[in-house]
Amino acid sequence: MDNLLRFINYVKIDTQSDDTTGTTPSTEKQKNLGRLLIKELKELGLKDAHMDEFGNVYGHLLGDERRIGLNAHMDTALEVSDENVNPQIIKNYQGEVIKYLNGLEMDPIDFPILVNHIGNDLVITDGNTLLGADDKAGIAIIMGVLQHYFDHPEESHATICVCFTVDEEIGEGPLHFNYQKMNAEYAYTIDGSYIDMIEAENFNAYGANITFKGVSIHPGEGKDKLVNALNMTSDFVALLPKQTPFESEKKEGFYHLNSIEGNNEVCELNMIIRDFDDQGILDRVEIVKNAVEEIKKKYPTGEVTLKIKNQYENMKKYVDKNPTPVNRAIEVFKAHGIELKQGAIRGGTDGATFSKNGLITPNLGTGSYNHHGRFEFLDVSEFNKMIEVVIDLVKQKFQ
Repeated sequence: MDNLLRFINYVKIDTQSDDTTGTTPSTEKQKNLGRLLIKELKELGLKDAHMDEFGNVYGHLLGDERRIGLNAHMDTALEVSDENVNPQIIKNYQGEVIKYLNGLEMDPIDFPILVNHIGNDLVITDGNTLLGADDKAGIAIIMGVLQHYFDHPEESHATICVCFTVDEEIGEGPLHFNYQKMNAEYAYTIDGSYIDMIEAENFNAYGANITFKGVSIHPGEGKDKLVNALNMTSDFVALLPKQTPFESEKKEGFYHLNSIEGNNEVCELNMIIRDFDDQGILDRVEIVKNAVEEIKKKYPTGEVTLKIKNQYENMKKYVDKNPTPVNRAIEVFKAHGIELKQGAIRGGTDGATFSKNGLITPNLGTGSYNHHGRFEFLDVSEFNKMIEVVIDLVKQKFQ
């Protein structure tokens, strides 16, 4: 099957995860893609391809004694709908303003990254949904690699250990990941953007849920009695340092409000806390805890409940102990004329928890950009180049 057609088929399947269900997978519809992938994996010679009880798909293409893992996730982000994705192809993009079917526009002035893709074919959305290249481009790249070795059985390669995970976008991809089933020495997530970047560093991450309960009384009789939960929430936010994603870049951390829901009696706030530095993330968590205590003091008749969750760690300290997969990738990319830069992910990756648990898993790009939104796009040339590179990444000729 043509690799681009395979990608387009995948993005048309709605696999959006949901952080409110408490189940794994968080949405049953992720299994729809999983079932298709099992069928295709078996057709490509992965006889043991199967889906486990949690929706994760595993399979192995047998090769030599080395065992290299390839991972991508099936779910898509929560910010924008993944229902009825209608991919559009722009042939030989020439730097013009991209006009979407629904009237949206993507102007290179506002999105200067487009200039890097002049002369290439692009896959975009119709403006109504995200594209889902995060991470169905990664899935299609891995399937393209397997297709190559199915078509060329004479070529030697490592045993390729494949896993497609669920719920990465809600931070639960590794929750039920089976390291024994994967059975890899090390692995790569194919889940980034730039194809000349390997990412072996990411945020330390915490999530916070805070519930503010006020005292509800008729406002006309509220003197010294009424406590407004919305005011409590607003005062809490005001106590946080002005360090949001809008003000931060590179290795700067942030506080990010995800949602505020409620009324003057009860209000619930959800937020994430990010920092690359191990001590820095602990300091940020302490600032949140201190802000909660300040609100309790200010509103002694109200109630504040704080729940803090450690979501994932920076993988850098684990990768530094075993740089083999990074060094191997640098060697292979160089053979393809690509000087691989080492970058830091301003986000999370399943590979962070995999690495912590002993399966060192840096992240590689897919040639897709502007993830999690309507302006997401795939550069077809870069996508195809990544298939070529990963084919060689698991070849025996690179030792």
